[in-house]
Amino acid sequence: MNALSIGQTRAGGVCIVTLSGRIDSTSASDIMAELTRLISSGEKSILVDLGAVLYLTSAAFRALLVATDEAERKAAKLALCNLAGHVRELFEMGGLLDVFAIHNSREEALKQLAGPHAS
Repeated sequence: MNALSIGQTRAGGVCIVTLSGRIDSTSASDIMAELTRLISSGEKSILVDLGAVLYLTSAAFRALLVATDEAERKAAKLALCNLAGHVRELFEMGGLLDVFAIHNSREEALKQLAGPHAS
């Protein structure tokens, strides 16, 4: 089993959460807990890098949606990057590409998140 691993790094004011492996209902709750903890602790810009995710279930989408809602409530930004292949197809099939702030690369996302805070 390619269990999920959650890594965390920083780039300036952005907290980058790197997910790798498989996201199922069990691991999705870990992601939700981690993201809501970061948001509650005052992070204002969170980037979730999905480049190393091999597989995800609908539970993963739910976790990301809950975290996105929570971020909005706390005036924080949550974005996703590196959706590739099968993972991107699942977002497309679920009609979720417009629901999240999705960037092609980590660099592009960091520019957007760390850029001037003009709304």
